[in-house]
Amino acid sequence: MAYRVHRMGGDVRIRQKQASRDRDVARLRSGEVGRLSLQAENDFFRGLNLSAFHIAAIGDRPLEVEPAH
Repeated sequence: MAYRVHRMGGDVRIRQKQASRDRDVARLRSGEVGRLSLQAENDFFRGLNLSAFHIAAIGDRPLEVEPAH
């Protein structure tokens, strides 16, 4: 499967992000959504099972010593 990569200028992304923030503010002010609901919608990690993640190292530095088998 071939993937196409689209690159946009930084100014385009800045405008998109601001438009999204403006929509969020309007939704909050209108009462369409509550603060906690909006936070959940915008949470990047919301769909991940964080209990399944383990950070073993940062760079080349282990965070804990693995037990010998």
